[in-house]
Amino acid sequence: MNFHIVTLFPESVRPYLNSSILGRAQEAKKIRVFLYNPYDYADNKWGKVDNRPYGGGPGMVIEALPVLKAVEAAKKKAGKKTKILWFSPGGKQFDNLAAKKFSKIKDLILICGRYEGIDERVRKITKAESISVGPFVLSGGEVPAILVVDAVARHIPGVLGKISSLEESRVASSEVYTRPESFKYKGKKYSVPRVLLSGHHKDIEKWKEPRSGVKRTK
Repeated sequence: MNFHIVTLFPESVRPYLNSSILGRAQEAKKIRVFLYNPYDYADNKWGKVDNRPYGGGPGMVIEALPVLKAVEAAKKKAGKKTKILWFSPGGKQFDNLAAKKFSKIKDLILICGRYEGIDERVRKITKAESISVGPFVLSGGEVPAILVVDAVARHIPGVLGKISSLEESRVASSEVYTRPESFKYKGKKYSVPRVLLSGHHKDIEKWKEPRSGVKRTK
């Protein structure tokens, strides 16, 4: 699967995407990540891609044409099965079911906004789907893009190594414990819950289930 990220700040997403599981997934050619900077498609001598908003207001708005050209470059590299995502607090809530659905798509183009946002005509022209990663506002779309790549890539066979590593397909608690069985910290003893040491699998599964906050996928 290929992820195409349109961003003014590629240096902010590279470190995470090139490390740990996602880094290994790229090395194993399970996924590929391409970055496109609208600055590279600016049509003026200053390399400027933002301008004052019509109607007034604080901040600057990213111009449509540099972003559209970056999306065009991504589409040329992508195949026919492509989906374009537009990050917006008012978009459809992104969740684990959406991540699984997106993992079936060959090429995913993620458009990252900044400042006061991107000229709305980009969304209309590209027919991008608006999604939200939560009920809050961030400084840019780079963090949501990283989140989407991480969540989607987990559903691609081979990325996690073992399918049993996918928490969504099994009973997984938000509480986890490892050795030692107990230890003291500042005079107080902390121990692993007894049920996890019992060896009774049904009891353990029951203990885990109420704590699982991840919506199951089928």
